[in-house]
Amino acid sequence: PLNGDGGITARVDSLQVTDPWAKAGVMIRESLEPGSKHAFMAVTASNGVAFQNRVETDQGSFNSNTAGLAAPYWVRLVREGNLFTAYRSADGETWELQPGSAETPNPREIVMDPNVLIGLAVTSHVNAQTTAEAVFSNACISGEVACPLPFQFGHDIGTNDPQPIYVRIEDANGISAMPIN
Repeated sequence: PLNGDGGITARVDSLQVTDPWAKAGVMIRESLEPGSKHAFMAVTASNGVAFQNRVETDQGSFNSNTAGLAAPYWVRLVREGNLFTAYRSADGETWELQPGSAETPNPREIVMDPNVLIGLAVTSHVNAQTTAEAVFSNACISGEVACPLPFQFGHDIGTNDPQPIYVRIEDANGISAMPIN
């Protein structure tokens, strides 16, 4: 949960190709309902990086993608009031505004409740309950977030029911571990 202004940055290290539009990135959304308003900055499997958003509940999503970019790649999404701005970076240091398109400007105004959800998102873009694996690193959230952050993801596009996620933590020396339930 995020209350008010904030942002999220992450590096998408890799993404399993289940569909050209499979994607992994950072998302801010109003709820876990399938038709929720949202802003999503993602790396796709075959269509570059994309800023996608839904401005009205249960309506269509809008897209602005830049072809030719692929994982590993950095993505960032910032919320200031009802203004959502999407960024991309090849190195995590030099950031570019993701260009808008005829479908959607960037930044984009999306009227949402002050209390929203913020986190990492992955979709296989396949409706037959096919999952996709993505690897993220350097995830960072700013703003007023609830702690500890719950690790959840929705794998069933019909209901978006949260499910457990498997996390491997690695330090700067390459030592890793998986938390035990």
